[in-house]
Amino acid sequence: MTAPLPESAGPALALLDLGDVPAAFAVLDALAKEAPVHVLARGTVQPGRYLILYGGEVEALQLAHAKALAAAEGAAVDHVLLPYAHPVIAPAALDGAIRWPHPGDTLGVVQCESSPSLLHAVDAALKGAYVELIQLRLAEGLGGRGVALLWGETADVEAALELATEAATTHAIAAASSRIIRRADPEVVLAFAANTRFFKDQRG
Repeated sequence: MTAPLPESAGPALALLDLGDVPAAFAVLDALAKEAPVHVLARGTVQPGRYLILYGGEVEALQLAHAKALAAAEGAAVDHVLLPYAHPVIAPAALDGAIRWPHPGDTLGVVQCESSPSLLHAVDAALKGAYVELIQLRLAEGLGGRGVALLWGETADVEAALELATEAATTHAIAAASSRIIRRADPEVVLAFAANTRFFKDQRG
């Protein structure tokens, strides 16, 4: 089971994808000093980028996020601020765990070229369609990309993927792709219910 997020995480969630590690530490310092926010995770990911995931009350997070972008001085590859993030996103982003089983027979897979664009895409999908988030993977082992697996009935998954793709197009790295697998074969279910990584030791 995923440990509950601290209450100080608040309803708002932000993710910064930084292409320069020295700048990332300056950004982290700036946002932490600007307003009371809770840094949920931070560190390097492939290919040589730095992610900072943080949450808090809406106004505080907006202030911290604006300060962080100013401190980045062009080092931000992409970013997202979700004022009222869907509650399953932060836990899923933090542990990358498989959440299964769920009713339905259709798998939706969405891939974005950056982690912030994926969070925005998944938030839109979960809020606008009746689907379950099976897994959320950010950057590591994906060359900086993000991938999410959604599950449910066919019509719901179709709606979710449409919403996700539309949301992803608003980002600095707008490229996104998705596929729907209707009446998913047991081999497909096995592929994600076990582990979506080829190497189970999480190399590269």
